[in-house]
This record gives sequence, structure tokens and C-alpha cells, in this order.
Amino acid sequence: MACGRASSRRAARSSGRVLAIVLVAAIWAALPTIARADWPVYGHDLANSRNAGSAGPPPSEVVSLKQAWAFKSSTGDFTGTPVVAGGVLVAGNNGGWVYALNAVTGQVLWSRNIGQQINGSAAIDLAAPGGALAFIPVAQIGSPRLLALSLKDGAVRWSTVLSRQSGSDTFGSPTVSGGTVYIGTSGPNNDNSTARGSVVALAEASGHIRWQTFTVPRGYDGGAVWSTPAIDTSTGRLYVGTGNAYHQPAAATTDSMMVLSASTGAILGHFQGTSDDAFAANNPLGPDADFGASPNLIAGPSGQPLVGEGEKNGTYWGLDRANMQPVWHTTIGPGSAVGGILGSTAYDGTRIYGTNALDGQLWSLGRDGSIQWQSTDPGTLDFAPVAVANGVLYSVDPSGFLVARDPTTGAVLNALSLGGSTFGGVSAVGGALYAAVGTGPPPQPAPQADGSGAIIAFGDTSRSGP
Repeated sequence: MACGRASSRRAARSSGRVLAIVLVAAIWAALPTIARADWPVYGHDLANSRNAGSAGPPPSEVVSLKQAWAFKSSTGDFTGTPVVAGGVLVAGNNGGWVYALNAVTGQVLWSRNIGQQINGSAAIDLAAPGGALAFIPVAQIGSPRLLALSLKDGAVRWSTVLSRQSGSDTFGSPTVSGGTVYIGTSGPNNDNSTARGSVVALAEASGHIRWQTFTVPRGYDGGAVWSTPAIDTSTGRLYVGTGNAYHQPAAATTDSMMVLSASTGAILGHFQGTSDDAFAANNPLGPDADFGASPNLIAGPSGQPLVGEGEKNGTYWGLDRANMQPVWHTTIGPGSAVGGILGSTAYDGTRIYGTNALDGQLWSLGRDGSIQWQSTDPGTLDFAPVAVANGVLYSVDPSGFLVARDPTTGAVLNALSLGGSTFGGVSAVGGALYAAVGTGPPPQPAPQADGSGAIIAFGDTSRSGP
């Protein structure tokens, strides 16, 4: 009997432990939903969807959306997308300052003067070795670099030069996967360079360069990587777009969509959208048809894995991810040296969304490339990316408004004043939106100028904490 009672007690304890494990598992199963609600990299995720899922204000609240807080900087414009993770928002500006803000209140947690222009978006990894890190792209011409700062206090963990080519630069934003940070290099914003574009992979723990792949062979120039890579973790493949050559002859990989091995950097394939394209300030023939928008990992009508990307000539391409051959392509409007499609596009699983930089018009494509709608309210030059959140499409524009639309029709739901022109982006976390304000200085050799940038939060920020 004693043995039986002991067995019963052991069974009860075992049952209790199983119940506890089940409860803990249920709690942990809920936690990734919170993590996924963050916006830690420029494209929101490795697929560059710029889609926050169920985060952001619901459509029913968009018509009455109010500003929650605003942070104004006297040190320069913000032209990237604010990234948010663990309750911390990080943004760098064209004056060379990095700010970490409390995403709930807008309070400054720390700031750091980098001393060089920051024209891209940061990236945050809460699970970085040694503690959460913010990765900052520094646009220092001739020696662009990537900086890793402690998310806690802004302390420098490491700083790595990405390229020492004369005229090299970085204009895109980093992304993080599997302990590696990936970022592209380019030339100055006016294409006045002889540098070769590249993709660089760095160990996030140390900043050591694991590999660097140049997009064009030695003896050629251009092929700039202006945008953020997309990574298909199921195949270990990384996708980027490239720009034009600066001088003839143009390499076969300029104005191309490329696929690389994420682990080795080996070029696995490419598709050239426009051949023989050389363009620079002192070589303005063009047609200057860069792939400047970030690629999207999308699915075709039957679920076929595609990679999509917009080109400055006004064409959006959908390619088979495996062989980089076109499945469809759609011209959404006129192209030019300023775009066409230049601002990064968004994908919500049903439609692809973007802007025409030349006239500010918004558009939507189906997964088969069919035009779903185009807005009837074109404006001025618009280089900003779009974003989707909780069934609402968002864009910002040089006229100084954050515009919310019905993604099924393009109808405007609300237009919220930002208090200044912007080419920056929008992110969504919890029940809130975060918009960057600023256009940055014009490209050289125009007289350089910069304004007082801002980060503005709209909606309910209470759920944006850690």
C-alpha cells in the first residue's frame, strides 16, 4: 500500500509537471506573436514585405487617428524607416546622429553622434550575441561602414569599413539573419563614381567580414546595390537588385536582379532588366534604369515562389526564384532618371503596392501581375516606400502628409499632417504608426542643405513596449 501511495504521489507530481510544461509552452507559443509585432529591419522581415500583419491601427480607427507624440531633431532630417524592437525605436539622420527613443512615450533613451551622414535605416537584433544590437549604415564616401551599437546604451560594439573604393558609399539598409548582417554598397546618390557595387556579409558578434561579392567584374563599374537584400531562409538564397554602369561598357549584371548564396556569397544567377545602361552626372545618356527598390519575396497565383522588384523604367518584374526567369512583368507608368519605381514596395499576400516616383501616383498589382488599381491623386516626386498594416496601406509624400488608403481600392481613408516634407518611411508596431520626416540634402553638386527632421507616432503606442 505504501508503495502504491508513493506511486500515486509520483504520478501526481509527474502529471503536475506535465501540466506546468504545457502551460509554459502555451505562454511561450504566445510570445512570438509579440516579437513578430516589432518592425526590426527596413523591410519589416527577411522577405521585405513591409507588411506589419495585424499590427497598426485597425481600419475603423484610421479615420480618427491622432498624433501620440513627436520627436524633433535639430541635427538633420530622417530619411529612413524607423525600426522598433523591444520597445526601442532607432533612427539615424543626415546630420550623423543616432537616436534611440522609447516607442511608447517618445522619450530619448540615448543618442550618439556618428559624425557622418546616415541616409538609410537601422536594423535591430534583440538576440544578438552579447546583448541586443542596433546596426547603423554610415554613408561615408570612400569608406562606408556599418556600426554596431548596444541597444541598451548606444555603446559602440564594433565598426567595420565595407569598401575602400574611391567614391564608394552605402545608401541601403542592413538586414540580419542567422548571426550574419547583410548590406549593399553603392556610389554617391548622383551616380558620380567608378566604384563597383557589392553585397557584404558580416558576423554580427564581431563585425568580421565573412564575404564580399562584387556585382560586376573587375574592369567594370556601377552595379550599385541601393536597397535592402531579401533572404529566403528555406533555400539559403539572398536576392538583390543592381543599378546601372557609370561608364561604358556596362556589365551584364547591371540593372539586374541577382541571387547569391547567403552562406558563401557565390552568384547563383541573375536577370538583366535593361542592358547597355551607363549613366552618371558626367555621362547622362542613360536610360538610368536601376533596380532601386528592395526586392519582395512573393507567391504567384498558384503559389509558385517568386521574387519581385520594381525598376526605375516603371516596370515591376516577377521572377521564378529558382531560375531567375521572368514569370510576368507589368509596366505601371512612365520611367525616368528619378523613377518609375524607386521607393520600396509592399506585399500583403494578396497584392503588391508601390508608388511611381515621377508623379507620386500609387498602384497595386495582383499576384499575377495584373493592375488592380492606380490612384487618381498624383502629386510631386515621391521617393518614399509604402507599408501595409492591419488591412490599411500607408504612404508619405513631399507635401507633408501620411496618407492611409483602402488596399483593395486605393481610396483615401485619411491624410495626417507630418508638419514637413518627407522621403522617409512608415513602420507599424502594436496599435501605432511611426513616420520619419525629412528629405535630406539634395545630391551633389547642388548646394547642400538639410532640415530639422522628426519622428512622429500616431495611434495607440501603449502596446509598443517590450
